[in-house]
Amino acid sequence: MTLDSAKVRHAAKNGIPLVIKTHSLPPQTEADLEEVLFIYLAELGQESLKDHLSYCLKELTVNAKKANTKRVYFQEKDLDLTNPTDYQTGLKTFKQDTMDNLEHYLRLQEKEDLYVKVTFLIRNNTLYISVKNNAPIVSAELTRVYDRIARSRAFESMEEAFAEVLDDSEGAGLGIVIMILMLRKMGLSEKAFDLSSTDTETTATLSVPMNLVKLERVNLIADEFIRLIDSLPPFPDNLQKLLQLLGNPDVDFNLVAQQLARDPALTADLIKYVNSAQFSNRKRIDSIHEAVRLVGMRGVQELIYPYGAHKLLHTYIDRQKSLWEDAVQVSQYAAEMARRFKFDRDTQNQVQIAGLLFNLGQIILSFVHPSLLEKIQVFCREKDIPSDLFENLTMSINTSDIGARIAEKWNFPEDLIILIRYQRIPQNAIQPLQVSASLINIAQGLVSIEHDVMTYSQLSAFALRTLSLNDIEAVATLHDELRTVVHKE
Repeated sequence: MTLDSAKVRHAAKNGIPLVIKTHSLPPQTEADLEEVLFIYLAELGQESLKDHLSYCLKELTVNAKKANTKRVYFQEKDLDLTNPTDYQTGLKTFKQDTMDNLEHYLRLQEKEDLYVKVTFLIRNNTLYISVKNNAPIVSAELTRVYDRIARSRAFESMEEAFAEVLDDSEGAGLGIVIMILMLRKMGLSEKAFDLSSTDTETTATLSVPMNLVKLERVNLIADEFIRLIDSLPPFPDNLQKLLQLLGNPDVDFNLVAQQLARDPALTADLIKYVNSAQFSNRKRIDSIHEAVRLVGMRGVQELIYPYGAHKLLHTYIDRQKSLWEDAVQVSQYAAEMARRFKFDRDTQNQVQIAGLLFNLGQIILSFVHPSLLEKIQVFCREKDIPSDLFENLTMSINTSDIGARIAEKWNFPEDLIILIRYQRIPQNAIQPLQVSASLINIAQGLVSIEHDVMTYSQLSAFALRTLSLNDIEAVATLHDELRTVVHKE
């Protein structure tokens, strides 16, 4: 289907129901649904609700498609959905079997004319979105959905919802709870959602009265993290003195080398840094004087920030060593991409340093809430939602803000603070830093893909456009090349 935007705008403006019908809900149809949603919200002057309602729409349409898949699966297995014993028998194998042979079951859905029908309508400044599928919901599932909604009343935050062990094996678990909490963040109650069923159809409806919408923008960091950040020690005196020294444009080169020599660990890190592929040096550098001459005063100054952060956060990093290893890899990927795309040396240095600091907030979060980060990543992977978008929409804990707050406490340069704060949403960085933020964003996305907590389709569209990475195949090829180069070092 080719979406006619003019007709969509006409329907939105004139209160005409607009219906999109699909059997398999392919990616293009999902993209069309998002575009229709945005046009309707634009007509209401509420474009800022797009991401929140996109999540809700995706949750309802995927659940409707899954219900149809379940129906043909049970028919093929000669099981009765309404029989409790058959229901439990079928559920044991439903998820894995349909994942292994999804195309087969989607073809069966089309053959049986099992559809998902999405209707958009504006009436009296209220947006109505209904999602219908022609498979009646089993009474036990309907009860389970409303049980989840009732349980969501007890949750004050997304963090509490993830802390609970919720069974979502039947598609009525955590996703529905998150949707209700998402509506709450828009100033609406659970009454904005309704689920009903007849003998032939199941209908899920969202009613969004725009006069009641009050989008909650949570930019605050939870008190426990404020206290933890405040308790961190100041940046080490010897490093502060070195930074002051380097801040003097007339500083004597030998004086800097002498000061560096007093810190053997920093000296070793600097020498390792200048011998990396970043500098493409044919001759190995072994002396601190040669290292300073090669990297320059600014290079030494930039290296001090990740070095000092590592030194101060060693208690947290030692317990979450894999996160520090991720930071090293992000740094390497970002710098190598900057070199390949022929960005200037300043950008290459900038992303190499910022990459080492990109997950300061995650390191702290993993220390305070060890399993929360992993649960969020698993949920987002299963729902095919970018974890950074989900975090920004839902959480009272924003790991990028935590990292930036730590950088502010230690008086890091403003550019570095901005990159830490906006590397997950590079479009929000100031224009001169959007390229660097995009490089770090894609680098950390590629590392997440290697950990199987993200897919290529979840990479930031803005960052990909900024770097002129126009298709998934190009990104996958680049990823393979980066791995080859970095693992050689």
